[in-house]
Amino acid sequence: MPTLLTGCAVFGGLRGPTPAPVAPAPVIAPGAEPIAAPVPPAASATVELPPVQPPPIQPTVQPSPTPPKPQINIPAPPANLGLIAVASASADVKGVTVTLGIRNTSTRPVTFRYTPQVNWGSCELPPLVAVIRADGKAVSAPSTGGRIGCTEILLTRTLAPGDTLTLRRMLPPLTLGSYRLTAWLDAESAGMPLRVQAEVVALVVR
Repeated sequence: MPTLLTGCAVFGGLRGPTPAPVAPAPVIAPGAEPIAAPVPPAASATVELPPVQPPPIQPTVQPSPTPPKPQINIPAPPANLGLIAVASASADVKGVTVTLGIRNTSTRPVTFRYTPQVNWGSCELPPLVAVIRADGKAVSAPSTGGRIGCTEILLTRTLAPGDTLTLRRMLPPLTLGSYRLTAWLDAESAGMPLRVQAEVVALVVR
């Protein structure tokens, strides 16, 4: 009998599975409302942002080119219209005589007009004359001591084909030496300026 009890005691000492602990009920004070259990935070939802649009490309504004300045077309003097000039010069005690011959070598008449101009200190008709020394220094006209105003006299000439117009000009005496003279005609033909100039003439004053 004691043996059986011993066996029972052994079997009685075996323990079954340990029960899970039970959380004690919250103690609620009299008259107080029950406190709700905290709610676990919800999983954050993925926020989708709208795609970033690149800024619109502004069209490149090309600077407008600077408008060219208007060209002023200055009409060039017409050709000599078939007129040629030949000059000669001679000197004596009275002064220098310059002769300019203008010939029409074209096949049609040429009409032009000219006026007296100040040249070598006086108002005279063409030819106009420029004088320089052999060393290249220009010779100026004697001073008149005042301003000269030429009378507005328009002279018109018409040269038929082959005709020659002879013009002469008297200059004051020059000192001894070598000179070069240039003689020309300034006129107007068909409303355009016209210049007929002769080759340079050599002059020696003795």
